[in-house]
Amino acid sequence: MRNALLAVAAVLMAVVAGWLIDDKLLGGDIARNTSVSGVDIGKLDRNEAAERLGDGRLTDRPIELFNGANSFTTTAAELGVTVDIDTAINTAADRPFLLLQPLGWVGSLLSSDAITAEYDLDIDQLAAFFAGGAESVFDLDFGRPVIEVVDGQFVEVDTAAMPIVDLDELRTRVLEAARDNADTIARIEIPIGGQEQIDRGADELIAEANELVEGGLFIRVTGERKRILIPEEALRTWIVFGGTVDEPTISLNETLAQATVESLFIDIGEDGVEPTFSIDGSGAVRILGNSPGSECCEFDSVDRIWEALQNGTPEIELSPREDIDARGIEWAESLQIKELVGEFTTNYVAGQSRVVNIQRIAELTRGAIIEPGGEFSINDYVGRRTRANGFVDAGVIVNGVFNTSVGGGISQYATTLFNAAFFAGLDFGEYQSHSIYIDRYPYGREATVSFPNPDLEIINNTPYGVLVWPTTTDTSITVQLFSTKWVEAEQTGQSERRQGVSCTSVTTERTRTWIEDGRTEVDTVTARYRPEGLRCDGSPSDPADRATTTTSTVPPSTTVP
Repeated sequence: MRNALLAVAAVLMAVVAGWLIDDKLLGGDIARNTSVSGVDIGKLDRNEAAERLGDGRLTDRPIELFNGANSFTTTAAELGVTVDIDTAINTAADRPFLLLQPLGWVGSLLSSDAITAEYDLDIDQLAAFFAGGAESVFDLDFGRPVIEVVDGQFVEVDTAAMPIVDLDELRTRVLEAARDNADTIARIEIPIGGQEQIDRGADELIAEANELVEGGLFIRVTGERKRILIPEEALRTWIVFGGTVDEPTISLNETLAQATVESLFIDIGEDGVEPTFSIDGSGAVRILGNSPGSECCEFDSVDRIWEALQNGTPEIELSPREDIDARGIEWAESLQIKELVGEFTTNYVAGQSRVVNIQRIAELTRGAIIEPGGEFSINDYVGRRTRANGFVDAGVIVNGVFNTSVGGGISQYATTLFNAAFFAGLDFGEYQSHSIYIDRYPYGREATVSFPNPDLEIINNTPYGVLVWPTTTDTSITVQLFSTKWVEAEQTGQSERRQGVSCTSVTTERTRTWIEDGRTEVDTVTARYRPEGLRCDGSPSDPADRATTTTSTVPPSTTVP
């Protein structure tokens, strides 16, 4: 019995000794194996425990707030989560009566004391967080208000709304995530309790714009009696809202305003007269004066309209401007028509009726311009040859048979022009030779015309303009072409072959040498002839056939070489 008591006493003394050494001498205010929401504070004194619990490990859990596809990562502390550290430490440091503490110490060796911290969240701080960063959370970019004219009035057409966060529900969700105290990121969907309309200053902008257009604006043009009111509804369509939310702007749609004014005054001004070309007695090219014409309105008109609206001026006077579509001296000079580049002459018998037609078409086409890359068509330029236009009856060829018709003889003009273009190095579009060869023309190198076809088309393949300048005497016609020398051209060969039973096909070779780089190019023109009154198959021609071709010429028996 005595031994048993001694043993118990020894154990008690050992427990007390261990408690004194481990808890009192080496320990702190808090028993070993004590934790607060997973944070070990055993054997620490109060200050050490407060420092450990307050270092953020209880409140720094990362939290991802999301709304749809948009998200924002923060921490529980930044959202306003706090921990009652004092209460947790007081609970952890609470000890039993002194005589029972050794037993409590023994219990701490065999088990742990887990204390749950008390979490709180300041809802005002949570609200402040969203007030300062909600646009980032919701990825909202309101921009400036979009204002359009609807039924003649300014209307904000894209009203903006801000989601209203349900703070009470969000507070509950954040506290739950904070108490969980896990190492992973907590994903919390932001609860939305409604929408709040955002004022981006549209009302102020609309009021300012309405003030600008109030009463409309009267416009007149210098020298004109017409005065036109641009009403408020129309002026509103000219207004452009721009800038940013912080710095909104109001301006005019310059293109629309200018176009509207021009359309309202489209009937004012005078037509411009293009400059013309002439060849003086020495053969030099002269550019004769032009009139630029006028139209509405100067290009500063929009600036003047805007200034009037800003100043509240009810009426302004605009200035006409030169007609921008009228080509002037600068255009004429840009063509660089300055020297003779091609020339040809053919002869005729004085006093014949056909001479009247030749001289008339020379008069009509004298001064014609073929612009770079452009085309000159006799039929398009002159039109149908009629008595009203100064043409008379003269000889023609109808399907290989000589006859008469209004405008006969102008094929001599066509042949002369054809050869001038040939030696000027120009290209040809549509062309056709006479069906019967007439010996006053170069063999295989000539052209005929009728209306609407055949036609003679000259193509300007140079970077310069070409001036057509035909002149006539009692016995000849000369066609001169003026431009800037671009190419040298010469006939370098000719061949012929039988076609069918009675026709002859003639191919004439031309070699062109470009002045700029010396390169050469060979091309050809063709002609086809047949005996009078026969087709190529040897059968007789029928001049009464409506499908026949008429060409303007006369029988060779009435001409001179």
